[in-house]
Amino acid sequence: MRVTISRLTKMGPKLKELRLHLCQTGETSQGAREYVERFYPALKKSNPGLPVLIRECDGVQPRLWARYDLGKETSISLTNQSAQDIQKHVEALGK
Repeated sequence: MRVTISRLTKMGPKLKELRLHLCQTGETSQGAREYVERFYPALKKSNPGLPVLIRECDGVQPRLWARYDLGKETSISLTNQSAQDIQKHVEALGK
């Protein structure tokens, strides 16, 4: 499936930061690595002022963190999820 910029939504103003934790080699992080390759460039192009941090660490379970106003944070486990599923989580957290 090809992703176009028009398909991506702008992140809401309450979202202050996204963090993606993943393992460089682990099977459970395969979808997260694919997400970074396929979806990350368009996400940054659509939201240039939004900090998106990608943290790689050997053996870590993949997880997506969203930080909002007043320091509120939410996280979602990305273990064994596809890149498309992760994109849906990112869009949901950005609303």
